[in-house]
Amino acid sequence: MQIQVVDAFSGDVAGAEATVLMVPCYEDDFPLESAVLERDDEVVLQALVDRGALTGKAGNCTYLPTPGRVYGGVLVLGVGKRAAVDAEGVRRATGKACDLLTANRAGTVVLDLARHAAFPAAAVVDALLLGQYEFKVYKKPAETPAVNVGALTVIAPKDGDLNALQRGLELAALASLGANGARHLANTPPNDLTPAKLAEFAEGIAKDSGCECTILEQKQMETLGMGSLLAVARGSVQPPRLIILRHHHSDDAKTIAIVGKGVTFDTGGISLKPGADMHEMKYDMCGAAAVLCAMMNIVELKPAVNVICVVPAVENMPDADAMRPGDIVKAYNGKTIEVHNTDAEGRLILADALAYTVDKYKPDAMVDLATLTGACVVALGHHAAGLFTGDDSIAEALIAAGETTGERVWRMPLWDDHDKLIEGNHADICNIGPREGGAISAAAFLKQFVGETPWAHLDIAGTAWGAKHLPYLSPKHASGYGVRLLTAWILKQAG
Repeated sequence: MQIQVVDAFSGDVAGAEATVLMVPCYEDDFPLESAVLERDDEVVLQALVDRGALTGKAGNCTYLPTPGRVYGGVLVLGVGKRAAVDAEGVRRATGKACDLLTANRAGTVVLDLARHAAFPAAAVVDALLLGQYEFKVYKKPAETPAVNVGALTVIAPKDGDLNALQRGLELAALASLGANGARHLANTPPNDLTPAKLAEFAEGIAKDSGCECTILEQKQMETLGMGSLLAVARGSVQPPRLIILRHHHSDDAKTIAIVGKGVTFDTGGISLKPGADMHEMKYDMCGAAAVLCAMMNIVELKPAVNVICVVPAVENMPDADAMRPGDIVKAYNGKTIEVHNTDAEGRLILADALAYTVDKYKPDAMVDLATLTGACVVALGHHAAGLFTGDDSIAEALIAAGETTGERVWRMPLWDDHDKLIEGNHADICNIGPREGGAISAAAFLKQFVGETPWAHLDIAGTAWGAKHLPYLSPKHASGYGVRLLTAWILKQAG
């Protein structure tokens, strides 16, 4: 999407009939405040206010066709009480407005902020890009293709810093396009997105950006002793990969690691999942998609921090050679693991990935993202990811990034007492704990593989897909959760 910030609207817009003037509207706060809106249109809109059709309540959006003007239509964006307006509210309101923009084939939006100081314009960019996303790769092209907004002009508030606003909008666009990239990966069917194809995607990032890429294959992982990851991969004809991308800034810069679960399809293995909704298990690599596409943003922005992106990529299938309940495997760090449930496979592949990352790269901080447990969905629904960490500074920074981006996290307990939940009978630890506290015992399992490294685990099982409360994210698609969160967090760590 082309973005420009101007201090005044000249009206010189190509294709005025496809141009929509977007004006913020606050609840019960009239008349509308616009530097562009023509008097006749103000009269019509005020009549709608008088009838109670236009209220300014959050998400109350009205479209007025205006043939013959320098803009083809006016979209009044209801954002709620003026004192309560925030970025997430604007995202949701703009998400609702996307249907009106699409229906009226808007190609350009002019956002009039001339009289709206401190309005979170970046949230409009987020919602336009996320809200108009479609995954149509496998569909027959429509006879009349939909028109999406391809250009945004923002009229800056009086005395505003145009350059800073331009940079902020471009950063929002980059982060949201990265999220759409993660959605594209996740929505791709598992017959076309195998561990090898995921590795090829990472190699493409490296080729385009110049960052380092290393792909470990099965023989190399066998040599390194990654018995936990390889046990999961045994049941599939698709060979596993350990994908590593590295953005190098300087030797004395802080090093951050982001690790994403990459199960490209999860049948549950021998502990087979129920057939209902199993097709959604192509989304079990949403953690991998998030860290890879966050890394795509990072190598573009080149912040003053070293970033390591690690993805263990496997398929979990019930072949004759598949891992069995009762098997005992040894992880990279030497811990033995008793397998009681082969559907608790995500923590097994993350165990080796986390331990290897700590040993090889010695990060100053590490965060993993994984669609790990149904228990986290029961606890938090689709409204937030579960955050597990013993490090308060990481927790505070991730919570802040979540509030900024709308990709919220909620801190859950992770106490030493929880380690007892995953004690093994015949091995050091077991890959599953009791039914109660299932998301916590999964995090306690992962904790065994990070040593003293400051670390946080994000269980994104509820946020990676299926949310129906966010107008800018269609529940038909994966959400791309984590890309914008990680991008914001890493940039903050880089100062």
